[in-house]
Amino acid sequence: MSAKEDTKMELTPRHELILKTLIEEFLSDKKPVGSKFLCEKYDIGLSPATIRNVFRDLEENGYIASPHHSAGRIPTEKGYKFYVDRLITLYELSLNDKQKIQEEFLKNDCKLDKILNVTCKILSNLSRTASVVLPPLKELELVKRIELIHIGGDEILLIVITRSGVILNRRLFLDDHVPQESLYQISKFLNHHLVGFELEEVKKDIMLTLKEDREGPEDFLRVADTLIATISNDPTDEDIYIDGLQNLYNYYKHSDMDKLEPILTLLDNKELLREIFSQYIQYDGVSTFIGELKGDCLSGVSIIVSNYKNGDKSIGSMGVIGPQRLNYPKALSVVDFTSKLVSEMITKMSR
Repeated sequence: MSAKEDTKMELTPRHELILKTLIEEFLSDKKPVGSKFLCEKYDIGLSPATIRNVFRDLEENGYIASPHHSAGRIPTEKGYKFYVDRLITLYELSLNDKQKIQEEFLKNDCKLDKILNVTCKILSNLSRTASVVLPPLKELELVKRIELIHIGGDEILLIVITRSGVILNRRLFLDDHVPQESLYQISKFLNHHLVGFELEEVKKDIMLTLKEDREGPEDFLRVADTLIATISNDPTDEDIYIDGLQNLYNYYKHSDMDKLEPILTLLDNKELLREIFSQYIQYDGVSTFIGELKGDCLSGVSIIVSNYKNGDKSIGSMGVIGPQRLNYPKALSVVDFTSKLVSEMITKMSR
């Protein structure tokens, strides 16, 4: 019987114990684990011969593998996935780690870009891997205030402030001069109808409805088409925050440098990162991916990701990217704790 036959053996508590112990020893020592070593170091009540039999079952079913240069065993992607899904013991962040995270946020102004930048650094520093933070997609932002300001001649400035602190400002050129007093009345009208709605709703429906209903100040209809065109054409892609590349280099520099290239390629591909992290904005909790995304290009790579919220609404995501041999209990806990803290900060900031 071999792993290639894709057998589906139901793991017994003994199999699970040995697999969990082997993986945690391998994550700690980074060396293949032998049956005699496991027996001598851990009080699991099994002889080396019995452990070897369990090793054989696990290896034949694809959970562990034996490197050609060693009699010990190492986890496979299947083994890591089973460990994360079924065997992992959640890590409780120390009070010191929690205080460090909170202090880093307190050092900076309560502005969204600063919060997300600090978040990225915190994730990479505590997990010792690379980190990624996806800013809120503009379509999901809730409008907090709109202002139209006369600049000069036929030029006005449109300012849209969202509840998470994002400020969009665009210059508009009108066919005719519109005085500031009229712009003030238009701003007041728009705030009455648009505040609290998502930008996506404003773009697709609400502005067109206001124009078609022919309501509002007289000069609104003169600027409505320009406003609709400007808001609708506003680019939605924001930059992605990335940190911790030095951590990856330090991890791979003494061996397996060839495995560093696919991770660096991924981190350089903003479109693919956005695609991966955007999928999980709407998923609560922490998700883990182990070598399973986009085929062979991410073989050997693990991604841990969670969303963050404004109130009850999920608006962005964050996580860490690194080798499969990472400290999953701590990385999962760091991502989970930080995402909840960021959600609380953004929610308070937007009130």
